[in-house]
Amino acid sequence: MMIILSIILLIGAFTVFYQLSIRSDVMEVELTNIEVYPLKEFAETEGSLNNYSLSEKEKEEIMNNLDNYKIVIYDFEIRNNSRLVYSVHHRVQPLFSEETKKILVISDKQLLFPQNIPPGESYGTGLTAILKTDNQLSDQEILDIVSKDRITIIGDRVGIFSAKPVGDESVTVGPFQKDQ
Repeated sequence: MMIILSIILLIGAFTVFYQLSIRSDVMEVELTNIEVYPLKEFAETEGSLNNYSLSEKEKEEIMNNLDNYKIVIYDFEIRNNSRLVYSVHHRVQPLFSEETKKILVISDKQLLFPQNIPPGESYGTGLTAILKTDNQLSDQEILDIVSKDRITIIGDRVGIFSAKPVGDESVTVGPFQKDQ
């Protein structure tokens, strides 16, 4: 009788622990770096701009004036701090500063190489944005501007014993400080 009662108590305790685990936030995000490059290092042809929702006219404008454009890469580390929950379906919502909005042409609508993160794991990913600077801003000036940006990463939680998301969470990072 004691063995059965112990088993029931153990199952009950695990169930409570599991339910608490899948309902708490598991995702931790760190903005690890921001880099600025001339767009011409990444865009050799109009086709290399196909990842962005640019019109043919916009692509042509960019290719004809490549020296006036920069690409900014925001690097992230996304960690799953849970032991029992996967962090999945990561999405991005940039919150650009007013200064960035003035020079922003377009940004990614999703993270680079999104992955589902098993319990206790992490991965690095990024977000890119194209800026039109008309050669009036140095890379350091651009970095000073975009370092004020904030970015929200949104993800779902899936328990190790469930196939459907059991909740979502979001983490906002920024502004960026080099000594983070």
